[in-house]
Amino acid sequence: MMQQPKRHVTVLMNAISIIVISLLSAIVPQWSWLIFLAFYLVFFYLVYRFTVKTSKTPPPSELGSPLFKEPNAIKIAVSDPGLNKDLSSQFKVLFITLLISMLAILLYPLYIGLIGGVVYASIESVVANQILARFSNYVIMYTFIIVVLYSIRWFIMRRVEYTNLLIPHNYVLYRKGIVINGRSFIPVGSSICFTVNKQRRFIEFYDPTNKSSKIRLYTETPSTFYEKLLEVGFNECKA
Repeated sequence: MMQQPKRHVTVLMNAISIIVISLLSAIVPQWSWLIFLAFYLVFFYLVYRFTVKTSKTPPPSELGSPLFKEPNAIKIAVSDPGLNKDLSSQFKVLFITLLISMLAILLYPLYIGLIGGVVYASIESVVANQILARFSNYVIMYTFIIVVLYSIRWFIMRRVEYTNLLIPHNYVLYRKGIVINGRSFIPVGSSICFTVNKQRRFIEFYDPTNKSSKIRLYTETPSTFYEKLLEVGFNECKA
């Protein structure tokens, strides 16, 4: 199930990233710009992996016989007249994220050109070791960049209604849960519940504690799928 990383996980990832990239930049300062770009891309990939984290799919021998299949979910989704409206906010947030990412690339030379020299000189006057002085300077710089980016994103996201919507191409329901696209899994008995929209022919799954991420399963027979979900033990979300 899609989920946002917990706050302490995000903070820990940021702290480790800053320490590692600062250490590498201090050792080889002539490559600091390339190190920054490479680490920046890796960091966002890790955030993405945490965000779309799903349960591990059990082996076929443990799943048993399928109770319901929908091989053409994405085709049904395309015929939904309300889908474009549902996805508009998601595209808007994606565009905002890309703009903020580009801002990070601009902040690096801006910091170096305006205040980096002053900060480094101040640190060097106190710290005798040159590598340690560079390391401290890079820690301050990368912390500054991350704080600016998160502040801007927090300010914007407070004003944007956003749902991270995943629409699988296909899925199969088993006694133990739902296999999505052949690789992701929603287990029975988890905290995830579902709502049904028979008119638009889909059923949505989400964690009641975090409604910003949802998985939408389109089907030609929502009533049949609904009954099968209750049969295996999935719970319908309370209003």
